[in-house]
Amino acid sequence: MRFIPTVLHGVLDYLVGLVLIVLPFALGTQGPALIALITLGLFAIVYSLFTDYELGAVRFLRVRFHLALDIVFGIILLFMPTAFDLPAAIEWPVYLIGFFAILLAAITKIRATGTAS
Repeated sequence: MRFIPTVLHGVLDYLVGLVLIVLPFALGTQGPALIALITLGLFAIVYSLFTDYELGAVRFLRVRFHLALDIVFGIILLFMPTAFDLPAAIEWPVYLIGFFAILLAAITKIRATGTAS
């Protein structure tokens, strides 16, 4: 069932982090939602940098732990539109990113090629 290689997962990690940082600016979000989205985007990038996979810089976190963080990350995103009363323009992109973060965690291979994980 796990067929996504960790290198592709890594690319998507960094892409999602950047999207979450840019999204509130592109859609004119302000206040706590702006801060929360930027924080989550930075968090995704930082824990990706610390993951022991092909695109990790420090390679401290095991891939399994990274995937668990992805699930928590996705759940937070799924609750975010309600918690922050996001406008409709940003609500659905946040739901989709949250759903796909959880899905990707479920179908990504657990072992990275050429790493200790």
